[in-house]
Order: sequence, then C-alpha cells, then structure tokens
Amino acid sequence: MRLSRTFRLHEKVNLQLLAGGFNIANRSNYASVNNVVGPDFGLTPGFTTFKVSGNAALLPTQPLAFASAYAKREFPLGFRLDF
Repeated sequence: MRLSRTFRLHEKVNLQLLAGGFNIANRSNYASVNNVVGPDFGLTPGFTTFKVSGNAALLPTQPLAFASAYAKREFPLGFRLDF
C-alpha cells in the first residue's frame, strides 16, 4: 500500500511526500521450502501418492521445512522533488 501527497512549491517545482507499507498484517510469508529429500522419501507401503508441501514445525535443515521467509513488516518513507 502506498500513500502520497504532492505540494506545489513553484510553477515548475513539486514536492511529493511518500509513505508505503509492506506486509502490514505482519504475517509469515515463506519464500522457499527445503526440497532436498532422499530417493525413498514418502514411500509408504500401501500408498501410491504422496502430497509434498511445506511444514512450519520443522527445522530449516529438515526435508519439507520452510527454509526462508520474506521481510517482516516495513513502512518506508520518502520524498520526491520534481523540477
């Protein structure tokens, strides 16, 4: 989300104030899953399919654990001078 406000300083000069927000709800947004597994991982006798999905309860070094996440809540501020 981004908010901005423009102020006219002179005929050809504008100042724009900017405020933005990323991950405002501060939720964990996982970026990658450790997908390195052995050749027999998930093979259980009597089952023909195995659903592979990430698990937040595992350590990052274990198979199917989340290995990294995107940045936490951020609120960048800035300005822009147009002339």
